Amino acid sequence: MKHKQKIFKVAREVEAFLEFEGITLTMGGEPTFIPAQPEAAEWNNAAMGPEKLGYARRMTAQLLDEVYPGALAMQVFGKWYPGEPLPRWNCLSLHQKDGKALWPDTKRLLLDDVRGGNLPRTATAVARAIAKALGVSRSLIRAVEQTGSDKKTTGWVLPLQFEEGSWISDQWPYDKENLLRLIPGDSPVGLRLPLSDLPEDHSRGALTVEVRQGALEIFLPPLEWRGFKSLIQLILKIVRELKLKDLVFCGYGPSGSGDYLDTVGLAADPGVLEVNLPPATNWEAYHRFWESCASAATACELQLTKFGLNGRVAGTGGGSHLAFGGVDEATNPFLVQPDRIASLLRYWQHHPALSYIFSGQYVGPGSQAPRVDEGPLHGLYELEVACEGIEGALPGTLSGESIDQFLKNLMTDSAGNTHRAELCFDKFHNLAAPNGCIGIIEMRAFETFPEASSMSVIALFIRTIIARLFRVPFREGLRRFGPELHDKYFLPGFLWDDLKEICDDLNAHGFAFDVEWLRSAFDFRCPSLGKMRFKGGVMELNQAFESWPLMAEESLESSMVRVVDNSSDRLQVKLSDASLIQTGYLLVNGIEVPFEKVDGQLIAGVRYKCASAYPALHPHVPIQSPLSFEWVDRKTGATTQAYRYHFWNPDGPVYDGRPKDATEASARRKVRWLRATDLIGRQPMVFRPKMSPEYRYTLDLRRQLI
Repeated sequence: MKHKQKIFKVAREVEAFLEFEGITLTMGGEPTFIPAQPEAAEWNNAAMGPEKLGYARRMTAQLLDEVYPGALAMQVFGKWYPGEPLPRWNCLSLHQKDGKALWPDTKRLLLDDVRGGNLPRTATAVARAIAKALGVSRSLIRAVEQTGSDKKTTGWVLPLQFEEGSWISDQWPYDKENLLRLIPGDSPVGLRLPLSDLPEDHSRGALTVEVRQGALEIFLPPLEWRGFKSLIQLILKIVRELKLKDLVFCGYGPSGSGDYLDTVGLAADPGVLEVNLPPATNWEAYHRFWESCASAATACELQLTKFGLNGRVAGTGGGSHLAFGGVDEATNPFLVQPDRIASLLRYWQHHPALSYIFSGQYVGPGSQAPRVDEGPLHGLYELEVACEGIEGALPGTLSGESIDQFLKNLMTDSAGNTHRAELCFDKFHNLAAPNGCIGIIEMRAFETFPEASSMSVIALFIRTIIARLFRVPFREGLRRFGPELHDKYFLPGFLWDDLKEICDDLNAHGFAFDVEWLRSAFDFRCPSLGKMRFKGGVMELNQAFESWPLMAEESLESSMVRVVDNSSDRLQVKLSDASLIQTGYLLVNGIEVPFEKVDGQLIAGVRYKCASAYPALHPHVPIQSPLSFEWVDRKTGATTQAYRYHFWNPDGPVYDGRPKDATEASARRKVRWLRATDLIGRQPMVFRPKMSPEYRYTLDLRRQLI
């Protein structure tokens, strides 16, 4: 990490301020990983698949070896979405905060996707041993799978609860005559119990034991921490006595364990493996957690970036959200002083760099994290009214539920989804969600970067901004950017200026954060695509940001969907010296590029149709790649230098699969910027740009049909 000492010095200053003010601000995150060749559906759009669970188990093994010795690895099941056959799994590492081992025998766990060595009779022996040790042997039930007239024992079921320090079982109404027949499927027995068939007076919690693909799977029922820990200790004793291995613990993690356990979760998410970092009370703890996870992922051949077919390097696509909150409701800094939320909302809206630079290349209303002013026209005005209401409330009069009512109908995407907002309050105090009342503000406009250190510095940057807002609230009125938001702030030059303005503000409030610490992240998001040198200066082409418009609603099987038009791209063109425009001018596809002066440089945006798509806007506009850039001498009218920028492969319509590594990706990018010797020396026809009043910074080639 560059500038490490200075970065850690700022981190300590931030924590010293928070400690002096008596503020405990937790922070966490959700970085996402993929393998080098993410071709399968589970690495593109599906949440689960045959490879991902193996990667999750191997990464968990690395964490247990290197970071959390003595932790228990467990596979729990979470969200169940329409159209998905099973709830999504989450591989948890459960580590006791006091340092004592919860499961000291890591070698007995099956932490890979290989076949285990257990036979079906092992499940019988373990189930009977557990029931005997708990004194509830009479409640043990054989679970059967029925195929035609054949009945096959699949596993064992033990109704089980832990109440007031004692184990309690239940006599479910099954016996040799009335068999417990499982719901058909290929998930663990614990997920296929016919619970709806039980009379109402029977408990629904049950431990199950089975052998699947040689793995001894023990499904744990919902338990509070005390009972959970007791049961784990009992099972450990049994498997040691029976000399067993290849165990998989699954089911439910313990409730009420926040004071006793740190957990790291590796979750199945569409296209990626998502890591749920444990909440940290300071940045250095967050940094250690994050670096450990990144190291474990690297050891398992997982990475933070994806190679596009044309050589473009981007984040994984699954996001890398940041979350801030408190350890409990009583000390949550945003509940202690709710006006801090209004201050945060105002500051974020003032600075587009916070919305775009750390996100993916494609942003805007159709993205996964739209700004509030990218929604309905009334949204910004209504948010201002809400901020005034929060700021005007008397101390101690606003509850979490009140905050939710203030913001839940404003902080959404264009379809009203509260989870897909740039600043997401879906987990602050949302009574409708299972984990909706944990008091955190989730910041979704963050993607993964190639280096874990860059992501740590970004997290510190955001934490420093929050500390600055705690020191002096931000009360300025919301800005009405209008069309300028996308026209101007989709261009890297203006976003860098905005980052500098933020860092100047942090310095003015006592936090010496250097904008250059964000340079590598900025360069990754807005890479240089090519340079053209000519007499007196240089033209540089950089990747800019683009908004993919939402298309009309369409029916897909039993649901309605909206897709985005991904056929357009945006570039930034920059001239090294403002005086260059006096001696020459730049053409792109024959159109003169209009420039705006910024810090002695000339900057312009170029928007164009880069590919074919359906559905898409403007079917009359052809693909406009390659783009021809010509520098023309004003005196002679002749082209003195020229290049072509190809969005796609200049040598053919297809690529032979994704780049295998960074070297091949770089090679593909380089050949897309080619010197156009056939244009040099000619006297080109020059067409004036067709501009609109609301877009003065960006030349939209889709309107320049000549």
